[in-house]
Amino acid sequence: MGKMTFVVEYEDGKEPPVSADMDVAGGRLVAASWSDYRDDFFTDEQRDTVTAALEEFNWQDEVSDEDTTAILQKLDLLTL
Repeated sequence: MGKMTFVVEYEDGKEPPVSADMDVAGGRLVAASWSDYRDDFFTDEQRDTVTAALEEFNWQDEVSDEDTTAILQKLDLLTL
């Protein structure tokens, strides 16, 4: 079964009612969040710390080049 994620911004107080197992556009709602997903992103400083640690592991052959590249690409997507 496929899943899609949509982020919809509403004016305060104009959010639609949401309940578990409700039908949405022909699908079934399985998760909802009442927060800004970007609040959990890394700061530039945190990203740099993770990058430095990952590079150190890579230099010690603890992590492959392919895994390092994949992790760094995802890290960039999670940085403000």
